[in-house]
Amino acid sequence: MAGGEKKAVPRPGPAAGERYLPGDPIPAPEAVEGNSDSVWDLWHRTQQAQEAGYAETAPAPVIPSESSDPYAPTAPARLTRREAERVRPPAPKPPTINDAMLEVRRNNRVCPSPARWQQLYEMLPNRTESRPTPPLVGPSWQATPSLSKRMCLREHLAWAETHESLPQVLDFLKQLPEEEWHHMGD
Repeated sequence: MAGGEKKAVPRPGPAAGERYLPGDPIPAPEAVEGNSDSVWDLWHRTQQAQEAGYAETAPAPVIPSESSDPYAPTAPARLTRREAERVRPPAPKPPTINDAMLEVRRNNRVCPSPARWQQLYEMLPNRTESRPTPPLVGPSWQATPSLSKRMCLREHLAWAETHESLPQVLDFLKQLPEEEWHHMGD
């Protein structure tokens, strides 16, 4: 080696239980092949031991005669009557915010017109000056995009659902004529 360069000596492999570091030699198992005849003999004995656990398929010991019944005796099951008063239709579920949003989005609607939206807002119980957000009216109506208007309406519907007045609010929305709605692209 010229110039006093020393060759890096690899570190011995880590002891059992230690972590390997980059550059450590990783041990590999050594395959030692013995006498190939003895290996094949061992393989055949192992294979035969596996198959010895299963007996050969044999026919059934007793053949049923044609005069005997091949089926076990059974008792007939009783039939039950389903009486009309016992089978009731399920009770109607209260509407959810998903039901309300489905009604709102029908025909590409965004929200009610400002005057009708104000009526809806006044139907909401337990509201304060800031909660829920007041409806968009006046200059804010013109400056707000359609999706933001829809999100504000969704907030009102969530408020109604939380305060258990969503059925009344949804009935109000359903009775609005189509011209009382703001649509996408308006």
